[in-house]
Amino acid sequence: MPNPNEITLAEAITMTHAYQNDSLFSGQTISAKIPNAAYLEIINQPGCVEVRTYFAKNAAGALTLVMVGVDTNGNDMTAGKIMNRAKLCPIECAPNSPLML
Repeated sequence: MPNPNEITLAEAITMTHAYQNDSLFSGQTISAKIPNAAYLEIINQPGCVEVRTYFAKNAAGALTLVMVGVDTNGNDMTAGKIMNRAKLCPIECAPNSPLML
């Protein structure tokens, strides 16, 4: 059975370019890179069935992401692992990604 969350490259390009072309988000963070290990620490917590991603601002005022596990009742597992410290683009951007303008 296919994963219902999977999208095509064409869909991803359309969505990311729409964000990057939107004047509302001009000069904002384009992407955030997080190591696999950070996600695994969230996912491997007992009772974690999903990961919720929050849009947030870091101390410098840049758009970033905060990730937290979600239990079977849909509750954030805030007593567990919460991750950030993302490497943001601009600064650490993918060198040749079709997802970037």
